[in-house]
Amino acid sequence: MKFCNLASGSRGNCTIISSDRATLMVDDGLNIRTLSERAREANIDLRKIDAILITHEHTDHVKGVSALVKKYSIPVYCHRESRKGLDAAVSPYVFDCDMDAPFEIGDICVTPFRLPHDSNYNLGYGLSDGRKKIAIATDLGYMNDAILDNLTDSDLVMLESNHDREMLRTGSYPFMLKQRIMGKNGHLSNDECAESIAKLAARGTKHFVLSHLSQDNNTPELAFECTAKALENARFVEGADVYVDTAMQYKATGKIILD
Repeated sequence: MKFCNLASGSRGNCTIISSDRATLMVDDGLNIRTLSERAREANIDLRKIDAILITHEHTDHVKGVSALVKKYSIPVYCHRESRKGLDAAVSPYVFDCDMDAPFEIGDICVTPFRLPHDSNYNLGYGLSDGRKKIAIATDLGYMNDAILDNLTDSDLVMLESNHDREMLRTGSYPFMLKQRIMGKNGHLSNDECAESIAKLAARGTKHFVLSHLSQDNNTPELAFECTAKALENARFVEGADVYVDTAMQYKATGKIILD
């Protein structure tokens, strides 16, 4: 399987997962021009996207879906509660599927699972071709055992590392917004992400991608250092035992190939 993130953050999210027989897009919060540029840079052919999986209906995850599906007639999979928040033009492309149970697209088994967030309904995804598994969990207010169990046995986990607690606490955001971000239906902090990654590393996951970093309350360096320290405390060496990459807002990651 192959993984490539085209954008991650509050200004737009989009990730591409591919196997031998299917190519899936998770979210599209980019306008069609930006998406096309990022895809071209990453050598991804948007005409070959077999389906778009929506995590939830917030603008930074769905802003570009309408233009993309109308251009390429790509089927869309989302929870019925998230569908209420989509552009009406997307409705003809929404595939009627039970998003509370696993289903298959080509040779990829898609396992949706619930994430706590202040949206109509928020999903994480486990994606497996029977040999390798990639899991995506962004926009979640806290980690729990059920989510960890869904991430377990993954070869690669893309997990939210949204904010540094001290930067958020002392930053310029209004008090109510700070409370929302730190709340049970908000976003995962660097510390919570790092603790979860250490647990998943102990369960066998080797590759992690930090995602949805705040541009105001975090830095790639802080997020990485926090995770690397948690791994070190759990007796893992980043770059040898476990590998950590960071998804960025304005540039794509390189393709990560899981052999």
